[in-house]
Amino acid sequence: MNRRLAWLSLFPLLGWWLTGLFDLDEGFYGAITAEMNRRHEWVTPYYNGHPWFEKPILLYWIAKPCLWLFGDAVGPRLPSVLAAAGIYGLLFWFARRRLSPGTEVWAPLIAGSSLLMVGSGRMMLTDPLLVLCLTAAVLTFIEARLDTPKWWLVTGFALGAGVLAKGPVALILFGIPYLLAFRFLRRDKPGVTYPLLGLVVLAAVTASWYVPCYLQNREVFIQKFLIEQNLNRFTGGDDAHTLGLASLPLYIPLLLIGFAPWSFFPRLTWSYRKDESGVRMILWAWAIGTFVFFSLSGAKLPHYILPCFPPLSLLVADAMAQSKRVKLSLALGMIGAMTAIANGVLFLYYHQSGQAEAHEFIRAARDGGGSVAMYQLGRREKDKGTGTLKVRETSLPSLYLYLNANATDTDDFETLRATDSRWVFTRKNRLSDAEIASLGGTVRRDGVGYRLIERVNK
Repeated sequence: MNRRLAWLSLFPLLGWWLTGLFDLDEGFYGAITAEMNRRHEWVTPYYNGHPWFEKPILLYWIAKPCLWLFGDAVGPRLPSVLAAAGIYGLLFWFARRRLSPGTEVWAPLIAGSSLLMVGSGRMMLTDPLLVLCLTAAVLTFIEARLDTPKWWLVTGFALGAGVLAKGPVALILFGIPYLLAFRFLRRDKPGVTYPLLGLVVLAAVTASWYVPCYLQNREVFIQKFLIEQNLNRFTGGDDAHTLGLASLPLYIPLLLIGFAPWSFFPRLTWSYRKDESGVRMILWAWAIGTFVFFSLSGAKLPHYILPCFPPLSLLVADAMAQSKRVKLSLALGMIGAMTAIANGVLFLYYHQSGQAEAHEFIRAARDGGGSVAMYQLGRREKDKGTGTLKVRETSLPSLYLYLNANATDTDDFETLRATDSRWVFTRKNRLSDAEIASLGGTVRRDGVGYRLIERVNK
């Protein structure tokens, strides 16, 4: 089998630069990265002038030079693209070493043609980096247990990076295959030296940000990051992402759709679960344990289930390579289809949702010079939209990336009038003609969903 075909797994990622960032999560991450660059900041994330502890630092550390070098079209999503490519590379490497011949080609093609993997890999999210770190940690841990204890050092580094990517959840997800390895991966006299050194590396990598960030922010860091964004999310304290008990089976359809068509080969895959080394059982434990963990979690978003995909890709690929019942042309066809779907659907959504218009208007304000005020961009509804599919109005944090500056953000007209901002960006029909006149404003851009108003006396 031609191993160079594995490179085709990267095709669906191409074209990530054709659309701007989507709100909310991507918008926040992009805006924070831009502000950290303006501040020359490497420890405390900031959003519109205030510390922002929703996620750890790794995405920002990688995105900062990407944004600086490649600009706001290519740079923001490049960390996720590189992470996805790294995941495919790890699957190729491990499959060639531990699984059936041909699996090394199937595995990256399966992962690279999975809807959720491609979608996440083309967006500025923390999840692709978490999955890369967790994949590296589990696969090098298996290598350390079977043959080469020195791999423990890489495992420790990858786990530490995972904690920097998305917090302590990386340790929990690693703990599932780690504990079961003592049952399935048998090795005589494994020793303790390298595992202990791996722990030292893990602690050092984790401390590289957690310690200085705590020293800078103290109790705010503990409350906002460790308690609200980690403990509360798992227990359901995050109302915006919590769907209640009815969401327990949510990840079943999400997995079937997100991993299609490969999610429809479970019986074939399970029939090849056993091997003398125990590797396949560890991969199953990794996939099933991750699925159960996030199903029990109070907070749910579709991409949370992404850590299931590397082990599932390896298991399905191994079954395909052994059975010979399915031709590689299926994977190649899915790569082509996913490339077209990803580029077409995301491009269409970017324009139909109005975000292309919003980004065009804010760039016009940036190029025109002067400060900007954002007026009544958030939703008018009192409910949070939890559990619904309706796209809600948001504060459009991505605007701060393309504006590349902080701005006044207010819902109060008197506050707006008191500002000295030259530009006012708002949604359509949020300001009457009389209110615009009282601002001394002239509508410079009037679109389908948004308005850009210039205050000519400012």
